This record gives sequence, C-alpha cells and structure tokens, in this order.
Amino acid sequence: MTTCREPREADIAALTALRNDVRTQYALLADPRPNTPDDVRDWLERRTADPATLFWVIADEHDAAVGMTQIIAIDERGRHGMFGIAIDARHRGKGHGRAAMQQVLAAARDDGRLDKLVLHVATDNAVACELYRSLGFRDVGVHRHHYRAPDGWHDVAVMERFLAHGP
Repeated sequence: MTTCREPREADIAALTALRNDVRTQYALLADPRPNTPDDVRDWLERRTADPATLFWVIADEHDAAVGMTQIIAIDERGRHGMFGIAIDARHRGKGHGRAAMQQVLAAARDDGRLDKLVLHVATDNAVACELYRSLGFRDVGVHRHHYRAPDGWHDVAVMERFLAHGP
C-alpha cells in the first residue's frame, strides 16, 4: 500500500538519488544540479518549515521512500497552490503516483486553505498528462516553447483541479 508521510532521515538516500536523477529532474521542468545528502536535508528543512508548503514522502508497502509530492506557493487569499510529484524511475507504473495523488487531494481539501491545485507538465509527457486528467485535472492552457531541456524546447501544459469536484 502506498502512503504519503512526513520525511525521515532514512529517506535521505532515496531522495538524494531522486534529486540527482537528471531525466526525472528534466521531466519535472527543473534545472538539474548535483545534490549531496546534506543538500537534500537542507531542502527538506526548507520545504517542511515553509508555511506555504505541504510536503510528503511517498512510501511503498514496505515504508521505503519511492518519491515525493508537494503543494507549494499556497496562496491563502486566492486559495490555490502549485502541485508537484516525482516517483523514482524504478517505481513508476506501479500505482504509487495515482495512490499518492488521491491522498494529496484529500489532504489538500482537509487542510482548509485550498480550493484549487495548479500544475505544469511538459505536453509530451503523455503518461503524466493522462494520469492528471484521470484524477480530474483539466487543461487550461499551454505555454509554447516554455522549458528548455538538452533535447530542445518543450511546450508546457497548465492544468488545474478544483478540490470540491472529482475523485
């Protein structure tokens, strides 16, 4: 069973590997940079201390970290935040992303500050786009040639999901 939980020291190695996986970082529309375990500890400290962020480690049935998910830039007045998720490549396609997203959607509703989540995803990331759509996210626009990766420019879809609706 997949769970979303608070990060632990035992997660540092898995999260360091995830943050150093260049392909995953490009899929997240990030600018990959090397991360040491101490860098990851500092990043986790910033994320978990930020009142405008909700952050969870995604753990598998053995409670081992397989990814992370977050809602950042929570705007309490506008009642929206930016959603993000990353699953280690070895653990993709096993239902962890869907299960984690269902838990995050429930937690975001329960948090009381959010009515909507927004996300950005490369339009050519068909698996992610389909997962998001299947969980009630809808396309609201596309930024053309918005993100540059080593293989060139990518269009980026903007998607949103109202928390009171859908799965």
